Amino acid sequence: MNRLMIATALVASLGTAGFAATDAQKEQIENFDPNLDTSSFSDTDYTIAYGIVTSGMSRGEKAAKLRALETEDNIDMGMAMISEAEMERLQEYAPDVDFGTITQSQAELALAVSYSGAARSIAAERVQQILETVEMDPETLVLVDQGREAMIQSYVPEANVGLLTEDERDLAVSYIHSSMSRGEKIQRIEALLD
Repeated sequence: MNRLMIATALVASLGTAGFAATDAQKEQIENFDPNLDTSSFSDTDYTIAYGIVTSGMSRGEKAAKLRALETEDNIDMGMAMISEAEMERLQEYAPDVDFGTITQSQAELALAVSYSGAARSIAAERVQQILETVEMDPETLVLVDQGREAMIQSYVPEANVGLLTEDERDLAVSYIHSSMSRGEKIQRIEALLD
């Protein structure tokens, strides 16, 4: 029962999109706290843990929530932790969405679509669908991929994102959405490209 209470909104939205944590995301979780016992983590637990690690919370808050997840205590993920600039960008595309109910994953996917280069009307429609937890169709997934590549190149313009594996791309995007400084994000993305 405690597992169901842990970030129900996060799990519900991720379940509709069919996402599971990648090996790179699992590695990022384990690198964040090497003492965290993930041996009994399910795919859902990893997804929740990844959301915690890449959120805008302080390091202490992240560690506390990971410990609660590890011990199966109830943790409250609440709404997505996104910057004010990211919130404003999403509001441009979906002004009528209740941002108090969206998850970190929804916010990240919607932001990627907003950077995809798609026509504004198409991007706005897809962003709104993601934020309302509508299952993503193949066209939306393509826009998410295009947007992620554009976001990575906004940090490292000379990057050939095509050389990154899918896990490395996911890791680069997780850096972008983390609370690291811009310089540290650039440094970590460049390290993936070496």
